[in-house]
Amino acid sequence: MKKRTISAYNDLKTSFLCKLFIFIGILLLIFYIFEQVVSFFGIADTVLGSILAFSILFLGIGFLLGFLSCQFCKLAKIAEEIESGHEIETDQSDKKSVKK
Repeated sequence: MKKRTISAYNDLKTSFLCKLFIFIGILLLIFYIFEQVVSFFGIADTVLGSILAFSILFLGIGFLLGFLSCQFCKLAKIAEEIESGHEIETDQSDKKSVKK
C-alpha cells in the first residue's frame, strides 16, 4: 500500500463543497417557500416537509464545511510561518531583548 500524506495547504475541497451545499440548501428553501405561498405544483405536505428538512440539512453541512475551510486556511498560514521561520525569529529576538 502506498502511504498518502496530506499537506497543510490542501483544504480537501471544503470551500467548493461549502458553496455547493449552501447553494443547494438555499435553492431548496426558496422552492419550499414558493410552494407554500403559491401552491403551484400541488405537492403534498409530507413531501414539502422533507424538502424543508433537506434544505436545513444542506445548509448545516455547508456552514460546517465553511468553518472547516476557514480552519484549514488558518492552518496553512501557520504552516507557512513555521516553514519560513519568521515567527520563530521574532520570538527569539523578543527573549534576547528581555534578558538584557
